[in-house]
Amino acid sequence: MSNFEELLAFAEELISGKSSNYLSDLQRTILFTTLQGSRKTYDQIADECGYSPKYIKQDVAPKLWQLLSEILDQKITKSNVKPILEQQMRHQPAVVESPSPVALSPIPSADKKDYELGNILLVDDQPQNLKLLSDLLEEQGYEVQQAINGVVALQAISMASPDVILLDINMPELDGYTVCQRLKANPLTQDIPVIFVSAFDEAWDKVKAFSVGGSDYITKPFKTVEVLARVENQLKVRRLQLQLQEKNRQLQQALQQLEQVTATTLEQKTN
Repeated sequence: MSNFEELLAFAEELISGKSSNYLSDLQRTILFTTLQGSRKTYDQIADECGYSPKYIKQDVAPKLWQLLSEILDQKITKSNVKPILEQQMRHQPAVVESPSPVALSPIPSADKKDYELGNILLVDDQPQNLKLLSDLLEEQGYEVQQAINGVVALQAISMASPDVILLDINMPELDGYTVCQRLKANPLTQDIPVIFVSAFDEAWDKVKAFSVGGSDYITKPFKTVEVLARVENQLKVRRLQLQLQEKNRQLQQALQQLEQVTATTLEQKTN
């Protein structure tokens, strides 16, 4: 059995052992292709398997990464699933099926920063813009999802939160400003960095973009180097933000444990 097959079997064993879920044939194909290190896009997988790219991008793949994220208790994406599964398999060679959760060894923060994030959502009503940005980012190893308008974008985000959003401003139904405002009004999505990508180059447009919660602004026609630099910068900020949240969570947990120990000690002394 190859290393890829072992990782796939390990992932399926984790899923069945810790939940009542099982991978579909299409999800298994996506996961195995990813574990092989293949640079196949979702479009190529859809074509080979006889499914629509939209179905895979907006339904099958997001549900797969969400399921693995819940099982492994950390953000799982196409770009980080292999090293994380390898890490878990080294620490936990076998999984015993049980309804109770199995404690998994956390990935050290020093390793985490290198592959923790990389899921990018592109929102633009122009298919050519989506393809151009998608090809550019996928070449750099990022996992890319696409939304043709603001309504589809909000639906996709409700299913699986991206790490960064590249958002066009001038779109029908919901413009980029409105989409960003709705994201920032929702506690579950308010921390996702939003980079506006627009042909509008007036100072007023940029001021409004930042006022509604945008993290950065790229003017069309954009330069490849600029797009990659701004995306990576927002990913770094997001990494630091998540690390800080995790440290705060650990601190709160430690304080609660200390309070429990103190209360127990005082109770014992009283008795």
